[in-house]
Amino acid sequence: MAWTMPESERAFHEELDAENINPLWVMHANPPERPKLAPYVWRWERMRELAMHAGDLPSLRGQGFRRALTMRNPGLKNPQAGATKTMSAAVQIVWPGEIAEAHRHTAAAIRFVIEGEGAFTVQGGERFRMEEGDLTLTPSWVWHDHNNPQDKPVIWLDCLDAPMVGYLDAMFQEPYPEDVQPVTKPNGYTNAAIGNGLMRANLKDVVGGTLPITYKWNDAYGALLGYGEEDPHDGVVMEYANPVTGGHSMPTLALKLQRLAPNSHGEAHRHTSSVVYHAAKGEGYSVIDGKRLDWAKGDTFVLPSWAVHEHGTDSSDDAVLFSMSDLPLVEAMGLYREEARPRQEVTGAIG
Repeated sequence: MAWTMPESERAFHEELDAENINPLWVMHANPPERPKLAPYVWRWERMRELAMHAGDLPSLRGQGFRRALTMRNPGLKNPQAGATKTMSAAVQIVWPGEIAEAHRHTAAAIRFVIEGEGAFTVQGGERFRMEEGDLTLTPSWVWHDHNNPQDKPVIWLDCLDAPMVGYLDAMFQEPYPEDVQPVTKPNGYTNAAIGNGLMRANLKDVVGGTLPITYKWNDAYGALLGYGEEDPHDGVVMEYANPVTGGHSMPTLALKLQRLAPNSHGEAHRHTSSVVYHAAKGEGYSVIDGKRLDWAKGDTFVLPSWAVHEHGTDSSDDAVLFSMSDLPLVEAMGLYREEARPRQEVTGAIG
């Protein structure tokens, strides 16, 4: 809709501006440019190199800081931006013998182990051992600390819904009185309480419908192999189910694992949720809005909302993608939509 301000009305519009009022007709005629999320990839080889350097920084030794490298989406043009408008993603390294001090925050967090084993996290008084491919949830406002008693570093993908929580001015954080919290529950307590999804105890103390829980890689990947039914777009895809609600993994985050069969190419589609992907196994490619992004184990990349995309692999072995999306938020607002699209012509490359 075209609209041009007459010179005779300029004084009135200046009055509105002085009162911090925006006339809607001007905004419709000249909509402000909003930062647009960009598809982007952070390569594992480089991220690991930088993480190892961060792990060896003398200034951080014994300080309890999180040695995390937060991924910033270049399309958002903000030095404090996350990987998407709603989610942050980082590579965090815990150096041998190091303790990341206990604290809690209103942002929910997840850890997906990329390299190493033998470190553990304590979540709400329970110790969880961390091994490659394991996924651990840290619900909102649960005390947590990390410890690596091994002689090699452990590196994981560290993601939060922090950008969304910060946008709502609901971000709070509190340190624990000590460096580490006491372990008050036996190993395996939470997983035993849910009986592998078939039986569960009376979980009265669950806050926000989410448990601090670990999903083991062998169980998750084994489920993909055992299920076998393929989605035309995403291959064999399964969600890390919330054992309390039966719904999404967390109130703000949907966490999934998908397997692409050898030498396969899925159909294209798009949806109104943004996604952070992490290549957990093998190698493959994604075509995003006509541009091909080749990825391999350890790489992390972003899919913007409503971007047409398709996944495939040219390998004789299968490939597995771990993903985190803001789907629960979009669904809660009644804004989710999905649309099948024809396969794309590749016109360029990403990364």
